[in-house]
Amino acid sequence: MKGHQTTYLGLFDEPKGDRPRITGIEIPIIQRDYAQGRADDETTAIRRRFARMLVRAAYGAAGVPQGGVGLDFVYGGVHVRKRDAHEHHLLEPLDGQQRLTTLFLLHWYVASRAGVLDRDAEWLQFSYATRPSARYFAAALREHPLPNEAGMPSAWITDQPWYLYPWQDDPTIASMLVMLDAIHDAALEIAATAEADAAVAWARLRDRAAPKIWFHFLPVADLGRGEDLYLKMNSRGKALTKFEVFKADLEDALTSVLAPTQHQHVIRNFDGAWTDLFWEYEKASRKAAAAAEEAGVRPPPKVTVDGAFMRYIGFLIEVCEWRDRETGRRWSDKEQQHERTLEERARLALVGRGTDDQRAASNRDFFLHAFDTWCQKGEHPTAVFDQLFRVGDVGTGPLPLLVSAAPDLVGICVSSENGLTLPEMLLLYAVLLARQPGREPSKSDLHRRLRTLRNLVESAVIQRKRMPDYLPTVESLVVDGVLDEKQQSFNADWAADQVRVWGLIDQSSAEVRDAVHGLEDHSMVRGRLLSFDLDAATLPRRAATFALVAVPELRDLFGAALLTYGDYSRDVGWESRKRQLGSSELEESWREILTIGSRESMTRVRGPLMELLDDVEARLTAGPTSARDVLTKISLDWCAERESRSHFDWRYYLVRYPGARSKVGQGFYHGEYDAADGGFGYAGLHILHGSHYSAYFSDALLLAAWTDGGLSDVASKPQWYRVNTGMAVRQATVKCAEDGFSVQVPDDADAEIRAAVARVREVYRTSDDGRVLVKQRRSGAGRPIDSEDRVQLCIRLVRDLAGQQPDHATRR
Repeated sequence: MKGHQTTYLGLFDEPKGDRPRITGIEIPIIQRDYAQGRADDETTAIRRRFARMLVRAAYGAAGVPQGGVGLDFVYGGVHVRKRDAHEHHLLEPLDGQQRLTTLFLLHWYVASRAGVLDRDAEWLQFSYATRPSARYFAAALREHPLPNEAGMPSAWITDQPWYLYPWQDDPTIASMLVMLDAIHDAALEIAATAEADAAVAWARLRDRAAPKIWFHFLPVADLGRGEDLYLKMNSRGKALTKFEVFKADLEDALTSVLAPTQHQHVIRNFDGAWTDLFWEYEKASRKAAAAAEEAGVRPPPKVTVDGAFMRYIGFLIEVCEWRDRETGRRWSDKEQQHERTLEERARLALVGRGTDDQRAASNRDFFLHAFDTWCQKGEHPTAVFDQLFRVGDVGTGPLPLLVSAAPDLVGICVSSENGLTLPEMLLLYAVLLARQPGREPSKSDLHRRLRTLRNLVESAVIQRKRMPDYLPTVESLVVDGVLDEKQQSFNADWAADQVRVWGLIDQSSAEVRDAVHGLEDHSMVRGRLLSFDLDAATLPRRAATFALVAVPELRDLFGAALLTYGDYSRDVGWESRKRQLGSSELEESWREILTIGSRESMTRVRGPLMELLDDVEARLTAGPTSARDVLTKISLDWCAERESRSHFDWRYYLVRYPGARSKVGQGFYHGEYDAADGGFGYAGLHILHGSHYSAYFSDALLLAAWTDGGLSDVASKPQWYRVNTGMAVRQATVKCAEDGFSVQVPDDADAEIRAAVARVREVYRTSDDGRVLVKQRRSGAGRPIDSEDRVQLCIRLVRDLAGQQPDHATRR
C-alpha cells in the first residue's frame, strides 16, 4: 500500500499516479455507527476539542500548527458501481469513517454559510450503507444548505418538512446533529460575520497547495480482504485515555496564551520530566501491590501515571478556582449536579479571556510551578515531605500531621481514592507557595509557619465554600510570616492565641518551645493551647505532667480527678441543658472540651486543669508512685471529704461512680442546669450515648446504681430511646426524682410486686404520693443537696423490690 497526502476535497480531484479515482464515499455496512456525537463526558470533551481544532484551522484562527492539522491515516478500498448508466467510484473506508463523516459535516456547514453549496459536487456524494435512514439523511443535506439566519443547525434541521420523524431514532443521525452543533459553537467563537468569514474558510478548505486540514489516504487494493483488515486495524491499539484527551486539549488551549518557548516546555515536560515524577508513584504502587499479594492482604489503591496526572491537575485547577473566588465555575448546572469537564475548567482557569487576563496568567504561573518545583530542583515530593512532616508522634524533627495517613501530601493526592481532605489541600498549597523561587522562607521560619497552619486547620471544621477566604491567609502566613487575627479567615480566637504562642516562644527558652510543641502535638489538644496558662515558668512542668495523665488508659480516672477541681462542663446548647464532659473512652470529646472556644471562655476548664496538673506533679514528686495511683487518690480523697460532711451533689456521683460517667458517647449530658445554683440537679440527669438526640439515653444516677451495685440480675439496664423507661424491677419502674425516686406499678401488676411496693413504702421514707425520699438539706438559697448517697439508696431499694430483703439503713 502506498499513502497519498490529501484533503477531504482533494480526495475527489483527478487522481495522479496510482491513486484510484474517487467520486463518492460510502461507509460500509461492517462499520459501526457514527459515534462522535455521544453524550458521555469523555466523548463530549473529545468532540469539543476536535470541532474547535478543525474550525480554527478552517477559519484561520490563532494557535493552529503551521503545517495545518493532520488527521493521521484513512484506509479504504474503492469499489466501482454502475448506477443510471454511470460508473461511481465509491471509497469504502475501513478506518477513518468517523473523521470522514466529521469532515463531510464541516464542509457542508462552511459551504452552506458561504453560499457555495453545489448539490452536484462529488464531495457531497457521501452515504452510509449501515442504515437507509442515515443514507437518506446525508442525501437530504446535499439538497438543503443551512441558511445563515438558521441559528443552531440541529434545531433548524429537525424543524424542516423534509426531516422524517423516524430519523430521530437513528444513532448516526443523532450524532451528526450533535457534531453540527459543536461545529457551529466553535465557529461562533471566532467568526464575527458568518457569511464573510465562511467564504474565507471555504477558500482555505479548497487550498491544496498549503492544506489546512489533511490526512494520508492509503488505498487497499484487495477488497476481498477488507473485513479481515478492518478487524485487525480496529484492534491494533487502545483508546485514548482521559488524560491523553485532556493533555491534548490543554496543550491546544495554552497555544494562544503562552510564549512559544513556554508552550514547548509544557509539551516536552508532559511527556518527559512530569511523567517521570508520577512514574515513581506508579512504581511504588506496583511494589506495594506485589507485597500485599504475597502477604495475602488487601492491596493499596492502584496508581497509574495518567490517574496521578488527573488527580494532581484536578487539585491545582480547584485551587485556581478558589484563587479566582469562582467556586461556582466548576458547575455547568449546579442544581442538576452537572460539573464541567476538567478540560473546560482548565481553560477557564488557565486561559480565561486570553493573554490580557491577569488572573489566568497568575494561575498559569502557579500551575507550571506546581509541576516544575518537583523536577527542576531534582527533589521528589516523597523526600521533601519526609523532611517536612511525619505521621503522629511528638518531639523535635519533622512536623507531626495528626490526621493524615502519610507525610507525602502529593502522594496522598495522586493515590487516594477520596483525594486530599480540605486541611491537607491547604497544607499542600502552603508547601507549594513556600517553594516559589525568591520567596522561600528559611527552614526554621517554614517549620513555624507550617506548624501554625496545621494548628489552625487540622482540628477545625474547614468549609469548602470558604476556601477562597482561607487561601490569602495561607499565603500571608507562609510567604510573609504574618498572621493578623483581625484580617484572616480562620477562627479569630484560635489565630489570636497562635500569635500569643509566637510571643511566648520568642521570649522564652528552648525548654518552653519544646513544651509548647509537645502540647500542640498531643492528640487531645491538636495545636490549640487555650486550656493552658501561657506561663513560661510553669508550662514545661505542666506539659510533662499532662503527657503522663492524658493517655487513653487513664482517661476515665483523669476525667474524674479533673471534676474534683471544678465544674468544667462545656455548654453545647438547648439553653445550657445539654453539656459536655470528657468521655471515658472517646478522645474526641476531650479534644472538644480542651480546644473549642476562646481563651476567655476556656477559664472553666483551664483553672481546674492547671490545679490538677500541679497537684499531680506535687504528689509524684513527694514519693514513689504512679500517675494512675495519684489520680485515683485525688478522687478518693475528694469523695471522702464530701462524705465526711454528707454533701452529695452531681459532681460527687460522677466522681464516685464510674457507671455515672459517659463512655461510648461524646460526653454529652442533658438535664436541668444552673451554674449559679450548683450546676445539674438530680432529676433527669441523662447521659446521651452518642452525639445527637437520636441516640440512646440513660439516667446517670440510675445507671450508676445498676452498674456499681451489680443489679443486672434483678433489674433492666436503665437505657431507652426517646421515651424515659427508667429501670424496670419485675413489673415496677424506678425513676429518679429531684428529691428521691418514684416507684410505679401498672394497674394489672401481680400481687407479689404490689406487696413488695407496699413493703417499700412502709420501710423507706416516702412522700404523700409514694416517692421514696432521699435525705437532703438546703445550702443557702440554692437547690437542696443530698445529705445521703442516693446511689446506695437506689441499690437497696431495687434489691428490696426484687425480694432480696437488704439490711435497710433508711427507714421511715
